[in-house]
Amino acid sequence: MVFDKIIIIFSGYNNRAIISFIRTLEKYRIRYAIIARSKEDPIFKTSYKNHVEIIRESQILDLESMQSYINLIQGNHGVKQCFIAPSTETLNRFLQEERAALEQMDVIVPLSDASIYTSVSDKKSFSELCKGQGILIPYEYNSIADTKFPFVAKPRKYFTRNGSIYTPFLIFNKEQKKEFIGNCDPEDFYFQEYVEGDSKYLLYYFHRNGEIFKFSQENLVQQPGGQSMVAAVTADIHKTKETLLYEHLFKEIGFFGLVMVELKASRYGNYMIEANPRFWGPSQLFVDAGMNFFEALLHDYGFVDNVPCFDMPKKTKYFWFGGVHSILRDGGKLSFHKGDERGLLMHLDEWIQCDVLKRLDTIEIFKEGMR
Repeated sequence: MVFDKIIIIFSGYNNRAIISFIRTLEKYRIRYAIIARSKEDPIFKTSYKNHVEIIRESQILDLESMQSYINLIQGNHGVKQCFIAPSTETLNRFLQEERAALEQMDVIVPLSDASIYTSVSDKKSFSELCKGQGILIPYEYNSIADTKFPFVAKPRKYFTRNGSIYTPFLIFNKEQKKEFIGNCDPEDFYFQEYVEGDSKYLLYYFHRNGEIFKFSQENLVQQPGGQSMVAAVTADIHKTKETLLYEHLFKEIGFFGLVMVELKASRYGNYMIEANPRFWGPSQLFVDAGMNFFEALLHDYGFVDNVPCFDMPKKTKYFWFGGVHSILRDGGKLSFHKGDERGLLMHLDEWIQCDVLKRLDTIEIFKEGMR
């Protein structure tokens, strides 16, 4: 076990993935320090609250604040190197932008070079990369004037020209289209057909030694408007020959690290929707399945000596009751990729047994999600 470095976790965002990561650190007794978003950060309702060493005064990431965080944690633990968990897109973009200065502070940034990372994370550039590899992508309209309902408006880059950040807009009618045009600059977006079909995640860890770890999941239920997945099961799409195209693509551009590729499986084939080179919300699924990509990440950077066998995954489920309850409580409608609300509620007791937060370390958050 290595004790000359420590892992730093920025909590308060992407919470379910962070919890899954911390559970892995606890398994290996790896030292870590948490920087909480605020005093209201959900991390204070977990068994890991004693690892919080800093509470942020501002949500804005800047080099001066980061240096003070690093200095404090290095001093508290007597370590030289700090590894920052690549937990959110905003954090990762900051780490890339300030990489040279951070490395001077003995910070490990576990991400590909900025140009490679953004070519995957920015939706338009990754779509073009996939197209060049012969990977199916949804039909793209020349402009918003040419679109047919339903369609998806996707931001070309993570930051728009005025610095705003948007997730994709699902547009099903004239009213939604009018609202989109009124609130956004269409020049910052590109427009694709909305693909009907099963929702799958193709999951990867590309190790710096050349090894490829892969797995997949099928998404069954999602919050409306393309928000968080709340129910999923393990899948086998990562075993298909088609996935070799993605592996060739990522290897060709020199990418390493975590990445999730969202697919829509229609009768015409598996369409690439987007890629996320960071932690993703339903991470507990691969942890419970024994395909723990966090272990591959920790091995890559010398925190664990060996990567467990990835050859015998368990069939398991992922569920987030709080994400279901909050939508139904407020009168909203869940998005079903398979099944329906009636079926979900009839088998709710089975799903809850797999809940990401109905566990001893996070039971207080689970209770809060029931209110």
